[in-house]
Amino acid sequence: MLSNSCFDHLVIAVPNLQKYVEQCEVRLGVAAVDGGAHPGLGTANALLGLELSDEFADSLGLAREEGPNPLTYLEILGPDPEQDPALAAARLAGITAPTVQRWAIRPDDFDGLVMAAARSREPRVHLGEVRDMTRRRPDGTVLDWRLTRRTPLPWSGIQPFLIDWKDSDHPARQEMPWVRLERLWAASDAPAAVGSVLDFFGIALDIIALDGQEGETEGLHAHLKGPGGSWTL
Repeated sequence: MLSNSCFDHLVIAVPNLQKYVEQCEVRLGVAAVDGGAHPGLGTANALLGLELSDEFADSLGLAREEGPNPLTYLEILGPDPEQDPALAAARLAGITAPTVQRWAIRPDDFDGLVMAAARSREPRVHLGEVRDMTRRRPDGTVLDWRLTRRTPLPWSGIQPFLIDWKDSDHPARQEMPWVRLERLWAASDAPAAVGSVLDFFGIALDIIALDGQEGETEGLHAHLKGPGGSWTL
Protein backbone atom coordinates (compact mmCIF):
# COMPACT_ATOMS: atom_id res chain seq x y z
CA MET A 1 0.00 0.00 0.00
CA LEU A 2 1.43 3.34 -1.05
CA SER A 3 -0.39 5.25 1.66
CA ASN A 4 -2.16 4.32 4.85
CA SER A 5 -5.77 5.06 3.85
CA CYS A 6 -9.12 4.63 5.60
CA PHE A 7 -12.59 4.22 4.13
CA ASP A 8 -14.15 7.68 4.47
CA HIS A 9 -17.63 7.63 2.94
CA LEU A 10 -19.93 6.04 0.39
CA VAL A 11 -22.14 8.15 -1.88
CA ILE A 12 -25.63 7.05 -2.92
CA ALA A 13 -26.93 9.44 -5.57
CA VAL A 14 -30.71 9.91 -5.87
CA PRO A 15 -32.99 11.94 -8.17
CA ASN A 16 -35.09 13.31 -5.29
CA LEU A 17 -33.43 13.76 -1.91
CA GLN A 18 -36.45 13.94 0.38
CA LYS A 19 -38.23 11.03 -1.30
CA TYR A 20 -35.29 8.67 -1.02
CA VAL A 21 -34.31 9.73 2.49
CA GLU A 22 -37.80 8.58 3.43
CA GLN A 23 -37.35 5.36 1.45
CA CYS A 24 -34.03 4.75 3.22
CA GLU A 25 -35.78 5.11 6.57
CA VAL A 26 -38.44 2.60 5.55
CA ARG A 27 -35.84 0.08 4.41
CA LEU A 28 -33.23 0.48 7.15
CA GLY A 29 -35.29 1.74 10.07
CA VAL A 30 -33.26 4.90 10.72
CA ALA A 31 -33.66 8.49 9.59
CA ALA A 32 -30.70 10.16 7.89
CA VAL A 33 -29.79 13.59 9.26
CA ASP A 34 -29.64 16.75 7.19
CA GLY A 35 -26.04 17.27 6.09
CA GLY A 36 -26.41 20.62 4.35
CA ALA A 37 -26.09 22.01 0.83
CA HIS A 38 -23.21 22.34 -1.62
CA PRO A 39 -23.39 26.01 -2.72
CA GLY A 40 -23.06 26.52 -6.44
CA LEU A 41 -23.25 22.80 -7.23
CA GLY A 42 -27.00 22.37 -6.95
CA THR A 43 -26.89 19.48 -4.50
CA ALA A 44 -27.56 18.74 -0.84
CA ASN A 45 -27.09 15.64 1.26
CA ALA A 46 -28.34 13.59 4.17
CA LEU A 47 -26.02 11.45 6.29
CA LEU A 48 -25.89 8.23 8.27
CA GLY A 49 -22.97 6.88 10.24
CA LEU A 50 -21.49 3.85 8.47
CA GLU A 51 -19.95 0.89 10.24
CA LEU A 52 -18.04 -1.69 8.22
CA SER A 53 -18.68 -5.30 9.13
CA ASP A 54 -15.57 -6.98 10.50
CA GLU A 55 -15.48 -9.52 7.69
CA PHE A 56 -15.80 -6.89 4.99
CA ALA A 57 -13.31 -4.50 6.62
CA ASP A 58 -10.71 -7.28 6.88
CA SER A 59 -11.16 -8.27 3.24
CA LEU A 60 -11.02 -4.73 1.84
CA GLY A 61 -7.38 -4.08 2.69
CA LEU A 62 -7.72 -0.50 3.95
CA ALA A 63 -6.52 0.62 7.37
CA ARG A 64 -8.79 -0.14 10.32
CA GLU A 65 -9.75 2.68 12.66
CA GLU A 66 -9.88 2.11 16.38
CA GLY A 67 -12.82 3.02 18.59
CA PRO A 68 -16.58 2.39 18.61
CA ASN A 69 -17.46 5.22 16.19
CA PRO A 70 -15.16 5.15 13.13
CA LEU A 71 -14.99 8.26 10.96
CA THR A 72 -17.00 6.68 8.17
CA TYR A 73 -20.40 7.69 6.85
CA LEU A 74 -23.05 7.17 4.18
CA GLU A 75 -23.96 10.19 2.05
CA ILE A 76 -27.31 10.35 0.27
CA LEU A 77 -26.79 12.99 -2.43
CA GLY A 78 -29.56 14.64 -4.42
CA PRO A 79 -30.72 17.90 -5.97
CA ASP A 80 -31.10 20.84 -3.61
CA PRO A 81 -34.59 22.33 -4.14
CA GLU A 82 -33.23 25.71 -3.02
CA GLN A 83 -30.77 25.88 -5.94
CA ASP A 84 -31.05 26.00 -9.72
CA PRO A 85 -31.82 22.41 -10.88
CA ALA A 86 -29.44 22.83 -13.82
CA LEU A 87 -26.52 23.03 -11.41
CA ALA A 88 -27.04 19.46 -10.21
CA ALA A 89 -27.37 18.02 -13.71
CA ALA A 90 -23.67 17.28 -14.18
CA ARG A 91 -23.17 15.68 -10.74
CA LEU A 92 -26.33 13.58 -11.07
CA ALA A 93 -26.30 12.80 -14.78
CA GLY A 94 -28.16 9.59 -15.50
CA ILE A 95 -29.44 9.18 -11.93
CA THR A 96 -33.05 8.00 -12.14
CA ALA A 97 -33.00 5.70 -9.09
CA PRO A 98 -30.79 5.27 -6.00
CA THR A 99 -27.30 4.46 -7.28
CA VAL A 100 -24.03 3.72 -5.49
CA GLN A 101 -22.25 6.49 -7.35
CA ARG A 102 -18.77 6.65 -5.83
CA TRP A 103 -16.73 6.33 -2.67
CA ALA A 104 -13.94 8.17 -0.88
CA ILE A 105 -10.82 7.05 0.92
CA ARG A 106 -8.90 9.24 3.37
CA PRO A 107 -5.12 8.82 3.06
CA ASP A 108 -2.76 9.85 5.83
CA ASP A 109 -0.64 11.56 3.14
CA PHE A 110 -3.05 13.13 0.65
CA ASP A 111 -0.39 15.03 -1.29
CA GLY A 112 1.94 12.05 -1.38
CA LEU A 113 -0.71 9.79 -2.87
CA VAL A 114 -1.73 12.44 -5.42
CA MET A 115 1.92 12.71 -6.47
CA ALA A 116 2.35 8.94 -6.64
CA ALA A 117 -0.70 8.67 -8.91
CA ALA A 118 0.66 11.41 -11.18
CA ARG A 119 3.89 9.43 -11.53
CA SER A 120 2.21 6.06 -12.04
CA ARG A 121 2.73 4.15 -15.27
CA GLU A 122 1.55 0.53 -14.97
CA PRO A 123 -1.25 0.97 -14.22
CA ARG A 124 -1.74 4.62 -15.06
CA VAL A 125 -3.92 6.08 -12.29
CA HIS A 126 -5.79 9.28 -13.14
CA LEU A 127 -7.16 11.08 -10.07
CA GLY A 128 -8.21 14.27 -11.84
CA GLU A 129 -7.84 17.69 -10.27
CA VAL A 130 -7.60 18.59 -6.60
CA ARG A 131 -10.46 20.88 -5.62
CA ASP A 132 -11.30 22.79 -2.46
CA MET A 133 -14.87 22.39 -1.24
CA THR A 134 -17.11 23.80 1.49
CA ARG A 135 -20.62 23.31 2.83
CA ARG A 136 -22.54 24.71 5.75
CA ARG A 137 -24.16 22.27 8.15
CA PRO A 138 -27.68 23.04 9.43
CA ASP A 139 -26.14 24.13 12.75
CA GLY A 140 -24.14 26.82 10.91
CA THR A 141 -20.77 25.05 11.07
CA VAL A 142 -18.79 25.45 7.85
CA LEU A 143 -16.90 22.38 6.70
CA ASP A 144 -13.82 22.90 4.55
CA TRP A 145 -12.09 20.06 2.71
CA ARG A 146 -10.29 19.12 -0.47
CA LEU A 147 -10.74 16.16 -2.76
CA THR A 148 -9.72 14.71 -6.09
CA ARG A 149 -12.31 15.03 -8.85
CA ARG A 150 -12.41 13.55 -12.32
CA THR A 151 -15.26 13.79 -14.82
CA PRO A 152 -16.59 11.39 -15.93
CA LEU A 153 -16.07 9.24 -12.86
CA PRO A 154 -13.17 6.80 -13.41
CA TRP A 155 -14.42 3.28 -13.98
CA SER A 156 -17.98 4.50 -13.26
CA GLY A 157 -17.03 5.36 -9.68
CA ILE A 158 -15.28 2.07 -8.86
CA GLN A 159 -11.97 3.90 -8.48
CA PRO A 160 -12.22 5.82 -5.20
CA PHE A 161 -11.53 9.52 -4.92
CA LEU A 162 -9.28 10.96 -2.21
CA ILE A 163 -10.46 13.32 0.50
CA ASP A 164 -8.72 15.46 3.12
CA TRP A 165 -10.85 17.18 5.76
CA LYS A 166 -8.06 19.61 6.69
CA ASP A 167 -8.93 21.10 10.11
CA SER A 168 -12.69 20.60 9.79
CA ASP A 169 -14.61 18.39 12.15
CA HIS A 170 -15.28 15.12 10.34
CA PRO A 171 -18.97 14.73 9.38
CA ALA A 172 -19.18 11.36 11.14
CA ARG A 173 -18.58 13.07 14.48
CA GLN A 174 -21.99 14.71 14.47
CA GLU A 175 -24.98 13.05 16.12
CA MET A 176 -26.58 10.60 13.70
CA PRO A 177 -27.94 7.04 13.48
CA TRP A 178 -25.66 4.28 12.21
CA VAL A 179 -26.06 1.50 9.68
CA ARG A 180 -23.68 -1.27 8.69
CA LEU A 181 -22.04 -1.81 5.31
CA GLU A 182 -22.09 -5.57 5.00
CA ARG A 183 -20.58 -5.69 1.53
CA LEU A 184 -19.33 -3.43 -1.27
CA TRP A 185 -18.50 -4.83 -4.68
CA ALA A 186 -18.10 -3.76 -8.30
CA ALA A 187 -19.23 -4.93 -11.71
CA SER A 188 -17.08 -4.24 -14.74
CA ASP A 189 -16.46 -5.48 -18.27
CA ALA A 190 -12.72 -4.99 -17.63
CA PRO A 191 -12.17 -6.59 -14.19
CA ALA A 192 -8.44 -7.14 -14.64
CA ALA A 193 -7.78 -3.50 -15.56
CA VAL A 194 -9.98 -2.22 -12.73
CA GLY A 195 -8.32 -4.60 -10.30
CA SER A 196 -4.85 -3.33 -11.19
CA VAL A 197 -5.95 0.26 -10.47
CA LEU A 198 -7.42 -0.75 -7.10
CA ASP A 199 -4.15 -2.59 -6.34
CA PHE A 200 -2.41 0.78 -6.60
CA PHE A 201 -4.44 1.94 -3.59
CA GLY A 202 -3.97 -1.37 -1.76
CA ILE A 203 -7.68 -2.17 -2.12
CA ALA A 204 -8.99 -5.71 -2.51
CA LEU A 205 -12.55 -5.07 -3.70
CA ASP A 206 -14.61 -7.89 -5.19
CA ILE A 207 -15.06 -7.29 -8.93
CA ILE A 208 -17.65 -9.22 -10.89
CA ALA A 209 -17.20 -9.52 -14.65
CA LEU A 210 -20.20 -8.32 -16.64
CA ASP A 211 -21.53 -11.04 -18.90
CA GLY A 212 -23.23 -8.78 -21.40
CA GLN A 213 -26.78 -9.33 -20.19
CA GLU A 214 -29.16 -6.52 -20.99
CA GLY A 215 -29.55 -4.04 -18.15
CA GLU A 216 -26.22 -4.78 -16.50
CA THR A 217 -23.92 -1.79 -16.14
CA GLU A 218 -20.47 -1.06 -14.77
CA GLY A 219 -20.35 0.39 -11.28
CA LEU A 220 -20.48 -0.11 -7.53
CA HIS A 221 -23.02 -2.09 -5.53
CA ALA A 222 -23.60 -2.24 -1.78
CA HIS A 223 -25.53 -4.21 0.82
CA LEU A 224 -26.53 -2.12 3.84
CA LYS A 225 -28.11 -3.32 7.09
CA GLY A 226 -29.93 -1.24 9.67
CA PRO A 227 -32.07 -1.95 12.73
CA GLY A 228 -35.21 -2.09 10.57
CA GLY A 229 -34.01 -4.09 7.58
CA SER A 230 -31.53 -4.17 4.71
CA TRP A 231 -31.04 -2.42 1.38
CA THR A 232 -29.12 -3.75 -1.62
CA LEU A 233 -28.25 -1.33 -4.39
